Amino acid sequence: LHTSDGEINLLTGRSFPSPLSCDVSPTLSRQAALEKGWAHLHTQAPEKTTSQWAQQLLPGPAEKADLVIFFPDTDMERPLLAWELVLNPNFAEHWHILLDAHNGNVLKAMDEICKIDGHRIDIAHQSPGSECQTSNVGGYSAPIPPPDGPATAVANDLFGQARTINTYLKNGAYYMIDAAKSMHNAAQSVFPNDPVGVIWTINAQNTSPQNNNFSAVHVVSNNNSWNNPTAVSAHYNAGLAYQYYENTHGRISINGQGGNILSFINVADENGGSMDNAFWNGAAMFYGNGGQAFTAPLAKALDVAGHELTHGVIQSTANLEYFGESGAINESMADVFGAMIDRDDWKMGEDIVNTAFYPTGALRDLSNPHNGGSNLNSPSWQPAHVSELYAGNEDNGGVHINSGIPNKAFYLFATAVGKNKAEKVYYEALSNYLGRSSRFIDLRIAIIAAAQSLYSSTEANAAASAFDAVGITAGQAGDYQQDYSPNQGEEFVLYTDEGFNVLNLVTPDGQDVAVPLSTIGPLSKPSVSDDGSLIVYVAENKTLRYISINWGVGTFNTGALSSNPIWRNAAISKDGNRLAALTDDYDNFLYIFDLTQPSPQAIPYELYNPTYAQDIETGDVVYPDVLEWGHSGEWVMYDALNRIDNNFGGIEYWDISFARVWNNDTHDFSDGLVSKLFTALPENTSVGNPSFAKNSPYIIAFDFINTFTDDYQVMATNLETGNVGSIFSQSSLGYPNYSTQDDQLIFDAFDNLGGHVIGVSDMANDKIQPVGNAVILISDNAGARWGTWFSNGFRPWVGTGEILSDNRLKVYPNPFTSQVQVEMELESGQAVLLEVFDMNGRPVYRQEQQWHAGLNKAQLNLPELPSGAYMLRVRCGQEVRVARLLH
Repeated sequence: LHTSDGEINLLTGRSFPSPLSCDVSPTLSRQAALEKGWAHLHTQAPEKTTSQWAQQLLPGPAEKADLVIFFPDTDMERPLLAWELVLNPNFAEHWHILLDAHNGNVLKAMDEICKIDGHRIDIAHQSPGSECQTSNVGGYSAPIPPPDGPATAVANDLFGQARTINTYLKNGAYYMIDAAKSMHNAAQSVFPNDPVGVIWTINAQNTSPQNNNFSAVHVVSNNNSWNNPTAVSAHYNAGLAYQYYENTHGRISINGQGGNILSFINVADENGGSMDNAFWNGAAMFYGNGGQAFTAPLAKALDVAGHELTHGVIQSTANLEYFGESGAINESMADVFGAMIDRDDWKMGEDIVNTAFYPTGALRDLSNPHNGGSNLNSPSWQPAHVSELYAGNEDNGGVHINSGIPNKAFYLFATAVGKNKAEKVYYEALSNYLGRSSRFIDLRIAIIAAAQSLYSSTEANAAASAFDAVGITAGQAGDYQQDYSPNQGEEFVLYTDEGFNVLNLVTPDGQDVAVPLSTIGPLSKPSVSDDGSLIVYVAENKTLRYISINWGVGTFNTGALSSNPIWRNAAISKDGNRLAALTDDYDNFLYIFDLTQPSPQAIPYELYNPTYAQDIETGDVVYPDVLEWGHSGEWVMYDALNRIDNNFGGIEYWDISFARVWNNDTHDFSDGLVSKLFTALPENTSVGNPSFAKNSPYIIAFDFINTFTDDYQVMATNLETGNVGSIFSQSSLGYPNYSTQDDQLIFDAFDNLGGHVIGVSDMANDKIQPVGNAVILISDNAGARWGTWFSNGFRPWVGTGEILSDNRLKVYPNPFTSQVQVEMELESGQAVLLEVFDMNGRPVYRQEQQWHAGLNKAQLNLPELPSGAYMLRVRCGQEVRVARLLH
């Protein structure tokens, strides 16, 4: 988290989802657990008696017991109810013990008092809990080993040069962990497997994160001597990148919040061979050992490390979308700061490339993007001017190709004003001017503004000249914060009770509409289409349920979309035409249904974590949880648990992503491209339960959790600016949801008696900052949770992929005067709802008819209407047809 004046203004963790099946009633009583804890303690060391006066000086009570949910390292999918015991038998011991609350087995036991000689262990044969031994042979006492903590070593890197590196001593073993930087958080660290604020190098053992067998281990030495030049290079270069950002820009670590910097070495490709690449996946660096295009392990190259780690900086600042011009700026910024970290030349990768592939001896050249090539057929060629811009779809719209244009602009600017000034200007632009959707013109404007702000018109003019030279000329900045007009229908709030037994429908001012609307309780928070006509949720028996509402006549019906009891969560698209769903397998698959088809089939999408290397993705998504469709109907937003497996418990974190599952241009399923909202979260933090603002597709509310302090906050972010607002703090998840006007936000909360209520906060015009104090919106004797605020008007621009010119729907005359003729083919007879809306989504005509199989004709006698554009919607069961009318 970034803070300014005590307020959180930017969010860039790890947590555990609430267990679905964990018995929270202990078989073992508190007293019995304490007795078992003391009994176990007495088997570890002789019993000692502490005097009454000395007991007063113990660090806390002699005994303490609390019930907790424990996630074993060996099987985190099966949490256990445990008694957490803290036992203080004397000054020299402070024991922390976890007991299974049902069978009394000891799950974990640790003496948390630090001994000066450590708890020495044999690296190859660890024996946790073994007694410290001293040696006294022939009157000679062995020297006391150094205490646990940071250490330094001198070792050769891949250049054969001796480098001073920081390591960490724990229990007689030295780990390639640098805890000597200012970002280190000793209070939250548990060494060696869970440190916080460190630079950490890990051995992937020639396995691939793209495969299920990925397995990594610590890089360890028993004497602080290191004969591992690949590890030394990775570790040393990560340290240099950290020092550059701290010393030059005042940035504390890659995420700006003291987050760990992880480097995995000896990474294989998906086929098990030597990976001829390196990449950043949003959480860590992964280095292959080369093979064809590269002649040495990629950890050797400082500029490669600087480039890839800068992608993490970009994610935590401008968070540039990795597509098209925004993606090319992303790649260019990574090259710029890679060249500033390794600032002896303007080339990238010159220390590792194979000249048979890159004849100039460089992967890219900021001073000469053509780099010895003549066109795209040359692997080293990039455009140097807008006139050479690649306009195709490959490489995410040319992110690695077109980055040559802004690269050349930086070279020209830095040559004119000097590297010291140029790097400051570019970091200022990245941090405070650029946004997620910025294009080349926005980059030009940002650099000129940052140069003027930090220096003077001389530097600003130099920036303008540099961009003029590459064809990025003066123009108007893009406006990427476009809003929809609000839904003008009647407003409602759907919610469930504390026990998830029913669904209730009320108005925002508390008037009952349908209480209950359904007595089939939800397993997941229900999802509502934008016009309020369709509600979808997973029921407590894991079936997919729907509630279809006819607002014209005030009736509704319910049914099962899928009676197969395998579902866990579901979301309906805003136009009601598609469904996203998750199964209870807790895997990394998302299933999409096209509900406009007579027999919708589940189309699976395997979720992954994208990287900044071409054609490489990592398969470390464990499972997604909460789903919501974007306004266009093409993307599904989700939060997900991710895990990088290793032999010491795994590294887990939650983040928020988007999957492109539908293509409005082709009216068909899309490619499943994944992009990220937040990555590189601070240690022990998590985000989840994301929800879009109703009218601003660039505003998202979400829950933020600090698992170390057990704090929960409802927050919101502007995707374009990266700004974050803190709205409400409490002790549990909020599941936020915006009002139809976006002027209020509702969320789960508690009243003064601890009862579940739905709270509401007024929102400022920016939609991410609260106004005043939150109050209770809905209080129910049975409790109130999972509120969803919606309206029943129609907005034709939501899900615009369904505004079709379809030969099954003919409308004439168009423009019309007072009557409209409608013709449409149906495969079977059914009830049809015909509605006409103005362009603000207000209904002006509504009629229900019974149509037959084959061609149907209907005449609509419309009321007197103002001149303008209108939308006709014909709903036949789950199928919707839309046509534009002019009057």
